[in-house]
Amino acid sequence: MAEPRCPDCGVTGIAHLVSKESVERSRSRQPWFLVVHCDACGYVYGVLAKHTFSQAVTPKLTLPDLS
Repeated sequence: MAEPRCPDCGVTGIAHLVSKESVERSRSRQPWFLVVHCDACGYVYGVLAKHTFSQAVTPKLTLPDLS
């Protein structure tokens, strides 16, 4: 089976891919992002959004009656 290898330090294995929650927090204290990185050298593979904004109520569009 293929194992991921860090492009910076060359360490091999999925066990070396770790994530850490961002310091930035939402009003409800949830982290905004997860930072995926190599635990050996710190190479950042990517940043994933963890907290998303949602609209509680669907906006309603009212059109005038043209009849």
